[in-house]
Amino acid sequence: MPHEENLKPNNIPSKQTIVLRTKLLPQDIMKILEKKKTSLFGSTLRRPKSDEVTVDNPQLFLEQFIFVLGHYEIDFNRNTTYMIKVEPDVVEVAIGTEKFSVLNKSGVWKKFGKKMKQGVGITKQDLEIKATENVIKSMTDSIYLDNNGLETPFSYSTNSDAIENYAQKVLDLNKGHVRRNKMIDDDIFSKLAHKLKDSLKHDLKINHEEFIVTEFREIFVPIYETKCYDNKNKVAVARIDAITGKLI
Repeated sequence: MPHEENLKPNNIPSKQTIVLRTKLLPQDIMKILEKKKTSLFGSTLRRPKSDEVTVDNPQLFLEQFIFVLGHYEIDFNRNTTYMIKVEPDVVEVAIGTEKFSVLNKSGVWKKFGKKMKQGVGITKQDLEIKATENVIKSMTDSIYLDNNGLETPFSYSTNSDAIENYAQKVLDLNKGHVRRNKMIDDDIFSKLAHKLKDSLKHDLKINHEEFIVTEFREIFVPIYETKCYDNKNKVAVARIDAITGKLI
């Protein structure tokens, strides 16, 4: 039963650490919030006025995303049924070196189910042949996980001009503001394995399977976060992408 097994990868590459470069400064974020801050409170008709909302100084956080790319290959047997059309006067079918009688003396199928299909002046017999197939499948897929361990889309560039040159140094300087995924590596790989195997059926007899992780990265995305207060002391947390300037 392929879905029930906790398949572990045959090999694991070294994890690459990437920190995306921050493009916006705190003063840029304050300008963005000045235009967007009222949208954090209530509906369009009940929002406070701009001068009724105060904003704390934004704090920069580095939030971890995990990227894993892997390859899965499986050799398995599965039960299947083949339908073969034969003429109504056929009494024996040979498959390979084995011969099968179509009808026995009582007029019913000896080894196969029988169905009759009527056409315009044509009568065909369908032989239902139960067989076991040996199949080899190969699949490659990837997954991104956010710092909460949830699968997520990822649209940021990781080209050399978009990342910090000294990733670990940046993380050390901001160690109090780094948010990491709390999943252990085995659980991360298990999520990818499940995704790779998800299209397989349950009624398989596995002869051999192999799971290989080909890429393993942690990518830290800079996010500004701050608290906003309205005149009724309601609090809203604003999160601004430090690369695109979008409110998230």
